[in-house]
Amino acid sequence: MYAKKLELKLNNQERSKMAQCAGYARFVYNYGLSMVNQTHSITKVNKRAMRS
Repeated sequence: MYAKKLELKLNNQERSKMAQCAGYARFVYNYGLSMVNQTHSITKVNKRAMRS
């Protein structure tokens, strides 16, 4: 297996668009991660309540 490195030659407008897309992807990932963590904590609390 091998990989190829490519370098994009972007102008300033394209560079800023790429940065915006990366920022939005990071936001969506963090939002989904927080939803999973909240669901996990709620499930953990419900399991404790069922044992009692």
